[in-house]
Amino acid sequence: MLMLWTGFLFGLFGSLHCLGMCAPIVWAMPVRAGSRFHWWKLRLSYNFGRIITYSLLGSLFGLAGHSVRLMGFQQHLSIITGVFLLFFLLINKGRISGGFRLKPLSRLLLRVKASLSRLMNGNTAKTNALLGFYNGLLPCGLVYMALIASLSMGSVQGGMLYMISFGLGTLPMMIAAAWMGRSLRSLNQSMVRRWIPRFIVLVALLLIVRGLNLGIPYISPKLVKGQAIELCEQP
Repeated sequence: MLMLWTGFLFGLFGSLHCLGMCAPIVWAMPVRAGSRFHWWKLRLSYNFGRIITYSLLGSLFGLAGHSVRLMGFQQHLSIITGVFLLFFLLINKGRISGGFRLKPLSRLLLRVKASLSRLMNGNTAKTNALLGFYNGLLPCGLVYMALIASLSMGSVQGGMLYMISFGLGTLPMMIAAAWMGRSLRSLNQSMVRRWIPRFIVLVALLLIVRGLNLGIPYISPKLVKGQAIELCEQP
């Protein structure tokens, strides 16, 4: 349960980064006359689509974590994930990059962007949900970090729940971005760049301590030999 909360906080604190990545898409969506209920339906549909994508990606990473557990590394999975997070942050020099270059995925990325363009003028819950779904596939350093952390859940269900928690954490900022518009651009981006990496370091250290088998309730539960680490359950 503790790890699920880190996923939520990951999204909540890191969502300031979303102002530079996802918020421009929200601002570009057409605002047409309608009831307040209609406004909320469209915005929630968009975010629901994003969270669906995150959950599917989380299930894949959870499956990868489960495979590592089956190979006999279950007790060390949390430590490996924490070290990987620190390494990923180190090679990016503390910056959460929004883009990446990987030729085999470039064609898929172009298709995603084309789909986003076609859906931008939609004014229904379906088109907004699809817009959010494709938006969740765009390159985002913050999502990469959350996916790495979801590996430590060690199961398909755990990885999915972790990324759902992450998506729910980003929801307040994305709703605020839609409600307040571009006025949120005035937020201090240097503060965002400074504090997000620090939070990621905190999550990484928590993962490492959790895998050390120190016998600390909720933080580093004591495990007997051969017992799987169920990170989504209480010890």
